[in-house]
Amino acid sequence: MKLKALLVGVVLASVFTSASALSVVTGNVPQIDSSLVFNPCGLAPGAGNPVFGCLNDNQSAVATLSSDETIDFSGGQARVEAVDGLYSTLTIALNPLTTVILNIQASDDGFVTFTDGAGTSGAFAIDGNGANFFTATGITGNFLTFHTTLTFGGAETDIVTDVRQIRLGGPVAAIPEPETYALMMAGLAAIGFIGRRRKTRK
Repeated sequence: MKLKALLVGVVLASVFTSASALSVVTGNVPQIDSSLVFNPCGLAPGAGNPVFGCLNDNQSAVATLSSDETIDFSGGQARVEAVDGLYSTLTIALNPLTTVILNIQASDDGFVTFTDGAGTSGAFAIDGNGANFFTATGITGNFLTFHTTLTFGGAETDIVTDVRQIRLGGPVAAIPEPETYALMMAGLAAIGFIGRRRKTRK
């Protein structure tokens, strides 16, 4: 009985661990629960720090966007620019928030890292000549912050011209990775084996 409980615990722990870790990938990977951020949705428009925007499918849900610079949320559909032209960090907060998709436009090639309430991702290259889509899932703490640098591991550098097409999402059902399925199957097989041995002994 103790072995059965231990196996079930290992399986459940692996599922919940894989579901809650920050994962960032390059490219626009749409999430079924994501919603574009719009401005102003009845909120005061204009520059500031922070600025606010609402979700296109839920105008009572307000996202807070803050930076190391005074920023302007303009153009209706999620375009965040610095008043002085460039910035290096942006924090997006919404309760609840577990997924973010965004497009970083940069003035130079560089790197970007992402941070949530649990930790910081590795560095991703960004191109100064085009769109740089990133999709972050498994966010904890209801916020995501990015920081840009000109060189790998360097100091924060103002190379962001604007961030566009910000999509935010709340909790979604976690999709287990193949390793999780394998561990679950091994656990179920072990439980079945234990049950069969008990029947044979009776």
